Amino acid sequence: MGFPSDLDIASKATLKPLTEVAAESGIPLEHLEPYGSGAAKIQLEAIEKMQDRPKAKYVVVSAITPTPLGEGKTTTTVGLGMGFSHIGKRGVIAIRQPSMGPTFGIKGGAAGGGYSQVVPMELLNLHLTGDMHAVTAAHNMCSAALDAHLFHGNDLALDMHNITWRRVIDVNDRALRNGVIGLGGRLDGVPRETGFDITAASEVMATLALCTSLQDLRERLGRIVVGYTKSGTPVTAEELKVAGSMAVILREAIKPNLMQTLQTLHTQLGWFLIVSNALSSPTASASTWATT
Repeated sequence: MGFPSDLDIASKATLKPLTEVAAESGIPLEHLEPYGSGAAKIQLEAIEKMQDRPKAKYVVVSAITPTPLGEGKTTTTVGLGMGFSHIGKRGVIAIRQPSMGPTFGIKGGAAGGGYSQVVPMELLNLHLTGDMHAVTAAHNMCSAALDAHLFHGNDLALDMHNITWRRVIDVNDRALRNGVIGLGGRLDGVPRETGFDITAASEVMATLALCTSLQDLRERLGRIVVGYTKSGTPVTAEELKVAGSMAVILREAIKPNLMQTLQTLHTQLGWFLIVSNALSSPTASASTWATT
């Protein structure tokens, strides 16, 4: 009999209620927002409530990925967290939400593998709580505002040949990498060359990963440079008056997601997973976990 597939292993897992997972980790239940039975959001107010807890040790698991299928960073991270739990340590794993581009490409999902997985793996790989879509919407809101600004006279004097802000989509679609927009009639915008990147490579994604609060997110979004004038002066999202709208779209995405890993060993302590959006690239990524 062959080794079962990742999906077979994950589908046979018995999930613990997330309220138990949160309670074991010390997360106040009043700050838990369930998204079905497989995931939950953690309100940012929980940070202040948990400030008196002792500091944990912080470990980074990272690697450059030289192959199309990755090098098992998530599998290693999940396994380490579960191993620490097995020896009586409380482990918290933090990984980024997968992009659906690689999930439907040659790489596949990013929930780990074998008996070292995040479950439900299909929930993690497909939509989760919609954070990736929120990043897509916020990014493209800025793109739309930029082209509307050009259409209405370009008061900021953006150089049409030095606009750096593109659009994003969360699938691998090579036909959209480069193109011309604004074709059609007079009301369809200003024709210019641009294209699409994958959502995980968006600067909005990086901003969401680095921010420390909703206010910090709002300020960082305002500093995003969308292009330059002919004299080389940068033009920002704040000057386009779109940063506030972008922050509102991301108001739920800033909250971490709570899930769990496979329970393959009998332990006295449970283990849990916090999934948050983080900067992603085709060549490098990282996972983190903390133990106490």
